[in-house]
Amino acid sequence: MKKRTLGRIESILMAVAVAVSLAACGGSTSTTTTAAAGGTETTAAIETTAAADTETTVAETSGEENGGALAGALSDYEAKDMGGRTIRIGLWWDIFYDSEYQTLEDITAAGGTYDNSETAQMQLDAVRAVEDKWNVKIDYVNLGWDGIISSINTSVTSGTPDCDIYLTDLQFGIAPVANGYAQKLSEVAPADSDILTDQTVFTRFPLLGNDDYLFYTSTTIPIGACYLAYNADMLDELGLEAPEDLAARGEWTWDKFAEYCSQLTRDTDGDGNIDIYGYGDAYTLTLEGFLASNNAIIAGSATEGLSDPKTVETLNFIDSLYNVNGTARPYTDEWDDDLNALFLNKVAFAFVDCYQLNDHDTDYEVRVCPAPIGPSGDGSMTPMEIHNCYFIPVGVEDATIVYEIFEELNNWFYGDTTYRDDPAWFEYRFVDDAQLELGYTEGYKAGSDMFKSVSGSPVDEVFHKVIVNREMSVSQAVESYKQQMQDALDALTANMK
Repeated sequence: MKKRTLGRIESILMAVAVAVSLAACGGSTSTTTTAAAGGTETTAAIETTAAADTETTVAETSGEENGGALAGALSDYEAKDMGGRTIRIGLWWDIFYDSEYQTLEDITAAGGTYDNSETAQMQLDAVRAVEDKWNVKIDYVNLGWDGIISSINTSVTSGTPDCDIYLTDLQFGIAPVANGYAQKLSEVAPADSDILTDQTVFTRFPLLGNDDYLFYTSTTIPIGACYLAYNADMLDELGLEAPEDLAARGEWTWDKFAEYCSQLTRDTDGDGNIDIYGYGDAYTLTLEGFLASNNAIIAGSATEGLSDPKTVETLNFIDSLYNVNGTARPYTDEWDDDLNALFLNKVAFAFVDCYQLNDHDTDYEVRVCPAPIGPSGDGSMTPMEIHNCYFIPVGVEDATIVYEIFEELNNWFYGDTTYRDDPAWFEYRFVDDAQLELGYTEGYKAGSDMFKSVSGSPVDEVFHKVIVNREMSVSQAVESYKQQMQDALDALTANMK
């Protein structure tokens, strides 16, 4: 795949020019994006260190002039002596910006890496400042994937949490909220805290419309976005107009997409078997992408959306691609093969997570475009972004102070988000400037459908019975499973008061 980069200042200006409010995941050293569903552990690390370009820095000045590490007090929070208490943050990979590491050399000696020494040092300096102000130690505890789940399920439920804060994948982060083991942010955070006001440091995560429990590191870069991508060489070969141009004229609809898929589904070697399909993907991305394109949400509130007419339209359209027109690649039950079909030259179109772009060595150009708009859609929604969310468990002593300390620790950039939100990783994913701008525009439209993460959700069964195994019609499956979907949401929201 053709690769490109922008100049650092150019990319920052573009990010600012198209930025609007958004939700995205982030972390001190890296965030982990779920690449599989159904409780699997397959992940793909996304580097989000604040400055990936080591040749230049965001600002040319320092200290008071740019809001950097010398810019005054950590916050207006009144310091309280915590008597040397260790604040533990549980997660499942290594973060090195804590009390164990005094210098950048300590980090590299432990096997850690950083992309920019200035911002890495700023994060270490923030640790020292927090330690001095509050008389605490900071400990990022790598519990491992299974270990963090076990810690939450045992220590939190017993009322004596192992950690003061947990970072969770939504696969195991929703259950503590559903079972009443997560503290409310509105009761823990001060009224003038970042998370209850500007959300420059932390953003509240809307769990079925309730954003009072989970939160994540803010960013202005939509690194967790999902896009419809396509093999541009295939379309060029058939003389098909670029979908983004059709979208600009309001002509990129489900009907037009179906036409494209029909033309792109071919037997290229003449053996009587189809070699290339118009569309193909992992089932979760298929559902997420087409649901969003029709403004349909299965699990976005306390009321199930499986039986919503927009969802029914979506399932029928997917069924037509796979089982009526035969222009979508049949599922193989091999996750990576389905997920990466676009990059294996087996399909022309697929929904992809941002981290997949420019991550494969192909001899053809992969571009992104808006999803085709369904009959009930308006182009305002894309799939929910990938998130890892923090929560403060019930049983943590001095939870308000813990929050204040954690906010200060994560505000190592002192409000100057250009230090934290380096667009280099994001811009690397797109082949030219127009594609990058489209990446920002579409990335900021993320919806809030959580059907993958709700325990007891029957959406997997519905999809496989209708699309994969052809055991039921869409209407039969919806009627059979809508109450199970509602029961799952009821169980989730029972303790979210």
